[in-house]
Amino acid sequence: MDIVNHSNYIHMTEEAHVDFMNKIGVGYEEMEAQGVMFPVLGVTCQYKRSLHFGENLAVYSYITKYNGFKLDLRYDIRCVENDALCAVAISSRCFTNTKIKSIRIAEKYPEMHRFFQEALQVEYQ
Repeated sequence: MDIVNHSNYIHMTEEAHVDFMNKIGVGYEEMEAQGVMFPVLGVTCQYKRSLHFGENLAVYSYITKYNGFKLDLRYDIRCVENDALCAVAISSRCFTNTKIKSIRIAEKYPEMHRFFQEALQVEYQ
């Protein structure tokens, strides 16, 4: 079988998520050092086209919802060779302290909040 297994798409989104967080200036290490955790509430994935072994892929990540308490990220997984959209995934996450109690980062972590607000304003094509 030369088709990438469907379970690998979720792994792709997690790698893209970590990269995205670093690019917007809020890396996981920094968040955890400040006592902020970012657990997953849910993940969905719609498969549009099979990705085949040997094809290169690109994952485009962006914020679709953010309210200072919860954040939704969308991931467009594309085949580089023909720019075909292979899958669209969405992960929902919330912010908690180290005891996994929900927090609103706008109040206690205004700089982190600002990074997420700015990333939400970016328009992607």
